[in-house]
Order: sequence, then C-alpha cells, then structure tokens
Amino acid sequence: MRKASEEAVAKGFEPKRAEWLLMDLFDWSFTDYVMKREEKVSDDELKRFNDAVDRMLSGEPIQYITGFQTFLGEKFTVDYRCLIPRPETEEVLMHFIERCQQGDVVADIGTGSGIIAVMLKQLRPDLKVYATDLYDGPLQIAQQNADAHHTEITFLKGNALEPLVENNIRLDGLISNPPYIDFADASEMTETVLDYEPHQALFAENHGLAIYAAIIEQLPFVMQNGAIVVFEIGFEQGPTLKRMIEEKYPHIEVEVIADINGNDRIVSFQWKSV
Repeated sequence: MRKASEEAVAKGFEPKRAEWLLMDLFDWSFTDYVMKREEKVSDDELKRFNDAVDRMLSGEPIQYITGFQTFLGEKFTVDYRCLIPRPETEEVLMHFIERCQQGDVVADIGTGSGIIAVMLKQLRPDLKVYATDLYDGPLQIAQQNADAHHTEITFLKGNALEPLVENNIRLDGLISNPPYIDFADASEMTETVLDYEPHQALFAENHGLAIYAAIIEQLPFVMQNGAIVVFEIGFEQGPTLKRMIEEKYPHIEVEVIADINGNDRIVSFQWKSV
C-alpha cells in the first residue's frame, strides 16, 4: 500500500487513491481496511491488487477497474461502454422524483448505465419507467443493472425522443443527463476521462447543446399537459438553455437551479400545451 500510494502521488493522483482502489477491489469498508491492515495477504490477492494498481497508474478510472460505481448507496455495474455516474446526478434525480405524482409515466433519456431509471423505479415503484439510449452497449449495461436491482423498466433504442414518438408513448415526466460538453473544452479535461470514458456520452455538437435541442424540439409529441421536464446541465449552460426553451415555447417558464456546490446544475420546467 505504501508503494502504491507513493506511485499514485508521483503520477499526480490523490494520496488516498490506492486505498480507495483496495477497498473497492475487495469490497471492504474503511473499518474492514483498518482491521485487516496487519493480516497477511495471499499471493492471488497480491497479484490482483498489483494488476489493479498498474491499471490505476495508467490512468484508468477505479470504477472501470473494479467494475462498479455507487449511486445513492446502491452499486451499479459500469464499464467502458458507459459514462461513470457522478455524485451531482443524485441531486438532479431527487429534484425530479420529488415532483412525480402517483402512477406517473416517466422516461430517462440517454440512460447510459441506467442509474437514473433504476433508482426511479426503486424509490418509486408506482412509476412506469421508460429509458432510452442511442447505443447498444449502454442499453446492455442498463438492462444488467435493472435485472440486478429487480426493477422493471422498458428500454428503447433511438435518438432523443424518437423511440417514444414511434411508440406513441405520452409522458408525465422526463429526465435527462445527456452528453453536454463542448468539443472545444476537451483540452481542459483530465486524461483519465478523455482516454477511457466513451466520448459519445461526454460530448455534443452545438457547444454541447445539440441533444437538448433535439429533445426540446420533440417535446410536443410526447409530453402530457402539466408534465415535468428536468435536465442535468453543465455549470455554464443554464442561461443559454433557459433562453432556448423560452424562445421556442414563450408560454413556459424555465427555472435554473444550483447544486450543493453553488454551480448551475438543473434546468426544470413544467410542460404546458398551447
């Protein structure tokens, strides 16, 4: 552990990164780690840890090495086919779920690993949950996570709201954490993200706004009157996205909400039919 920690620091990682890797790799709590520090490890355990350290030092995210990420206290399978869930998304999900009504039909657009859809169904079993994604890989991971958490979700493949339109599905609620990073901002991102996480889940055309624009364009075809719409956004996108929505639908009032760190994180509004 001392050697791994020193190597991690030399590579510019957090001093505790090797400890996080060890605990996640062996599914230990911090208490487990403290209690086991003086125990002798087997050759197999040592090899498994050393191999994981080599991957960590190369820049591979710990979540891909261990195969999971925790979200709202639940474990979710993740790999190179999907984006690693971020803690900020927990706030977005809770904002949305607090506004859902009994028995609502809701959809998670661009589901990725399926965390939002699965947690919606876990926290609110009364909801009818759909989830869409453009790619087969994320949909496979999302289905695995739904099965592992014993949640019934209808997954649909397609771009933005097209699968819902094609299936004549009407929604009482829509939540989406789409790709929203501008390609021009790639130079400011860490190699750990750029080299390993899928770019189709990170970047979007039109300065990161392309997927929002596609969803906004199709809202009249799927939303019930009074339905709630919630987007996770990049911290600088709030004013622009608010203006986009209100210019297209002047009768709708859009709210931009900051997260716990004070960064704009949520765009929220109630859909109103003209």
